[in-house]
Amino acid sequence: MTDIVNLDDVHIRVIDQRIGMGIGGMDTVIRLYHIPSGILIEVPRIASSQYYDRAIAMEMLETALTHQRIWGDDT
Repeated sequence: MTDIVNLDDVHIRVIDQRIGMGIGGMDTVIRLYHIPSGILIEVPRIASSQYYDRAIAMEMLETALTHQRIWGDDT
């Protein structure tokens, strides 16, 4: 993780969503909300570990914040 994201500015939620009535029937979604910018990142279960899913979500948030700074609020 780089210096771009201050963890105090990020609201992290792990959500279990019902996706079906079959075996298990639940899937995990990582949701990051960056309070100052209003950016919301949702990452479905990608890896077998919630730690890696959170790391991927943080990388996506950093990328979104970087592009926001490069392109400004217009795009």
